Amino acid sequence: MNAAAGVGGPALSLYAANADWPLRQFVPNALFYGVVLNVFSVAANGVPGLTAHAWALAGVGLIAGTLAGEGLTRRVPQAWLRNAVMVLSLAGGVTTLLRGLWELCGR
Repeated sequence: MNAAAGVGGPALSLYAANADWPLRQFVPNALFYGVVLNVFSVAANGVPGLTAHAWALAGVGLIAGTLAGEGLTRRVPQAWLRNAVMVLSLAGGVTTLLRGLWELCGR
């Protein structure tokens, strides 16, 4: 799903919620899944043609998100984080669905 539509996360999030994984089990599994999934996505689609500025911005965002996530996991209840992951997964899936419908309808 990631290589075709860019939505690899919702499937893992739904599986983790259904399996009732605690946060400490979800995070390393999600990271491993993401790395493997993105390696195959790059192999299938090639390296994105971004400018150096865009790559730098993506790197800064990655680092900032990692630091923010690390800080929040100690302060935010696990139930709230689980709900936030579900909402973000749903939003990503709906956005992809709407983009697909938009393209099918010819804008």
